[in-house]
Amino acid sequence: MTTVDRCSCARCRSRGLMGPVVLITIGVLFMIQQYGRYSFGELWPVILIVVGLVKVFQASASTEGHSTSSLPGSNQPTA
Repeated sequence: MTTVDRCSCARCRSRGLMGPVVLITIGVLFMIQQYGRYSFGELWPVILIVVGLVKVFQASASTEGHSTSSLPGSNQPTA
């Protein structure tokens, strides 16, 4: 068994944001449909905007403190 150190840089931490953010956005859009005058059909482009914003956040996140670990089956060159 090998011990894998998890990276704590901002870019690696932001990888798990997409799913929860999209689910929350969809929930909010359905809530707006339920209580407002807008339908989901009019608001669905907001999902694309949110996905784009998350991707921009992920790409611009800092890699300061990034640690690479050798995982089994990874294609990292050996020196």
